[in-house]
Amino acid sequence: MSEFRAGLMAPMVIRRRGWLLAGGALLARAARAEEDSPPESRSAAEDPAPEAPALEQAPPSPPPAESAGRLNIQLFGDSLAQGLFLSTNPVMRRREAPRLLNGTRHATGLTRADEHDWVAVVRESLQRTPPQLVFVWIGANDFRSFVDRANRRRWQFGSSNFHEAYRGAVQAISQAASEARAPLGWLGLPNMRDRAFADSARQLNDMIREGTEAAGGTYISTWEATSDADGRFRASIPGHDRLERRLRADDGVHFSDLGYRMMARLAFEKMAEARPPLATALNPAREALDASVA
Repeated sequence: MSEFRAGLMAPMVIRRRGWLLAGGALLARAARAEEDSPPESRSAAEDPAPEAPALEQAPPSPPPAESAGRLNIQLFGDSLAQGLFLSTNPVMRRREAPRLLNGTRHATGLTRADEHDWVAVVRESLQRTPPQLVFVWIGANDFRSFVDRANRRRWQFGSSNFHEAYRGAVQAISQAASEARAPLGWLGLPNMRDRAFADSARQLNDMIREGTEAAGGTYISTWEATSDADGRFRASIPGHDRLERRLRADDGVHFSDLGYRMMARLAFEKMAEARPPLATALNPAREALDASVA
């Protein structure tokens, strides 16, 4: 890992609307939201698990921009993805780097399609303007029950029904990217400061990995990069002068500017490894990010 200059780590003031509190406060808010939901939705909690959608994987073929040309990279997700865009895009624009397109929306997730239907949004976006590469980072709000209001069903987090429904949503989004012939990289959730929240994030990561890989996408783990040698939450990183540089935000969920740029660099590196033809086109972005965190 590169050493970091001391001047890069001015503490990040979190002013972006919709960011959640970590740990117990977040889970408590989710529980209250469930209590306020319509009784007809709650009454169907015992419905049998839905069958996973029978998604047919498109035959593999080289995406149109796996070349040395400039890439259009479409980013989808919640406040984690939004923070990555806001911290990374200014750095990338200073060089002849791939173009990062913002398709993020804070305070959203995959569990409440009645509030924001990510599967439909992603599918429509990729059909309208196909990019050459897609990244997704979502899940910080997905510890509420999975609600299907059209069928008046609700599946609690941690249940097998929830697992199948959530995995199916991830797979549907990954399949939409495959149909658009755009390689997809899905970033897993990072380690969280609150232990209970971290345990739940691990469960979601298992579902995300399964759904992504089932449709031919690339799962990108952020867990190791946000944990110390003992697997605990890592809030900062030592610089070349041995002073700690801030990696995470005060809420224990989001990141500092430096942290977001590190996650972007990790995503580009892992995608270049998974899809070697993309490596040359991603190099300008990787070099820009290397310089910003060195």
